[in-house]
Amino acid sequence: MAGDLHGLIAGFLQAMTHAELSEAPRQIAGLVVPNAEGLSKRQRIDLALANLTQEELARLALQFAGHRGDIALDEAGRKVLEAGDPPLTHITRRDVARVFGDDLAGERGTVEMVERYFPLSSPLEDFLGSGGRSLRDQVAQHMDRNPGDWSVEYLFGEIGAFDCSRARFGALLEEAVHPLSRLGEEQSQTVGALNKVLARDGYELAQESELSGHPIFAFRPLVRGVSGRPKNLIFASRGPKPEIGFADAINNDIVILSGEESCLVYDRPIGANGLLWSELVAWWSDVTPGANAANLGARLQESLASDAERKLFATYFKAYRTALGEALPALLPQVYLHYDPAIVKTLRHRLPLPRQRMDFLLLLPGRQRVVLEVDGKHHFSENDHPSLKVYSDMVSDDRELRLAGYEVYRFGANELVGQGAESRIADFFEKLFRLHRVRQ
Repeated sequence: MAGDLHGLIAGFLQAMTHAELSEAPRQIAGLVVPNAEGLSKRQRIDLALANLTQEELARLALQFAGHRGDIALDEAGRKVLEAGDPPLTHITRRDVARVFGDDLAGERGTVEMVERYFPLSSPLEDFLGSGGRSLRDQVAQHMDRNPGDWSVEYLFGEIGAFDCSRARFGALLEEAVHPLSRLGEEQSQTVGALNKVLARDGYELAQESELSGHPIFAFRPLVRGVSGRPKNLIFASRGPKPEIGFADAINNDIVILSGEESCLVYDRPIGANGLLWSELVAWWSDVTPGANAANLGARLQESLASDAERKLFATYFKAYRTALGEALPALLPQVYLHYDPAIVKTLRHRLPLPRQRMDFLLLLPGRQRVVLEVDGKHHFSENDHPSLKVYSDMVSDDRELRLAGYEVYRFGANELVGQGAESRIADFFEKLFRLHRVRQ
């Protein structure tokens, strides 16, 4: 596959002039093609691609394919990136087709839907004496003008849906259950039937947003995320614990009664895609006129309690802000998990809630909430003496978080300072993002 991918990318670049090779690949995908006197175009291309990993080639392929609308190049790249993921088998795809029967597109045209993801314009040879009609003509004839001529299972065979990348297959399913295709009970029943089939291979269609009050679904791996949606984020605490009340208890609208200056409260809707840094910056700019990303970063750093936490925070943005751009998840420091009101001090019949604050929180796609804890000696000791009770309370809290669907990762403070700290932090986030498919 890597060899095929190399050849496809080389073919894409080979069609450019020498002058275009010096500019276009860099502008499209950040690829620098060496320019030296006497080198042929092929030599320049081979030098540019020589030391790239299989994954780097795949990401180049996606960027070049998006620029030119090249489905073959896009497919080659996606199959490389999907190689380590659970397969979506031919059997599952067949049973998905059977859920639809002979109606894939619902209220839309089948051609309109399918040709966004599959090439339909090449003439079919020797197809039941079709006389060289294109696949597009065949689909229009047997799916749109004469519904019922072809089953969706037959259509999948003709367009290559049984063998395409999971991303392409998933995108087609998203279109088939989009509100423009199906509404109300039909949409709900179709999604339910599809999810029973997809779950066998570890995938699902999950609601990620709405359009005019109608659910929009996204194809994704079946994940064990946290149930419910985040409603209020109280974070970046840098002083006394704030006192909070409800401005509207029915709507869960909160108001800070005192200590407002010590924390930030993000109260905008957070969907299934999690919370991005760009969204946090947009919110900050609205609530703090004239502020920008740099101001927000400085404010968040004020809440960090140790050199280890500061190193983790700084390395995260140094390593990924440019690489991920608009897709960068927000790294939230000092986030309140439980909240006991001030009156708890007067309630002697119960203890306050444990683990009230998390060092860092990431809200990732698929309802995934990732907690990062930086452990200093106070996590294992009391009054500078080792304490089994303190340690036991900590691991008990971790268990409860995991059972609630959170992921918890702990760092020893010593790991995050000194030689090798940056590479250790970057390696962790690289593996975490790969696990959660943040870059795809």
